Amino acid sequence: PEGLASSVNLGCIDFYPKTSGKKNCCAYLAQKFISETDQSIATSSDDLLRQYCVCICDDDNDLEMALACCRAYLPSVTSASMAKAADEHPGQIFVTQNKEDGTHGVSATEKALRLILDET
Repeated sequence: PEGLASSVNLGCIDFYPKTSGKKNCCAYLAQKFISETDQSIATSSDDLLRQYCVCICDDDNDLEMALACCRAYLPSVTSASMAKAADEHPGQIFVTQNKEDGTHGVSATEKALRLILDET
């Protein structure tokens, strides 16, 4: 129906109002915290997300948000679809898990947070 959106997470389909969801939450926060000058440069909330927002994601229900932001950090690859998204968007979705150097779990999340903080 009109006014509803959906996403798939762990094989289940979630339905919710189009005005809610993680992507829209990011856009709301961007509008709250980005200067009025920077907001005037952006032509839409999607443009605002592409220019100023980063996120940490972990599952299929995060893909819309991850692809809307300029960068997304994936501490662990939780599904084939997340691996595919990271492979298809190497300049946008960054996997911080690295089994070779032992970076996984909490340390992969900490690595993502450090990378985000280093950007600012």
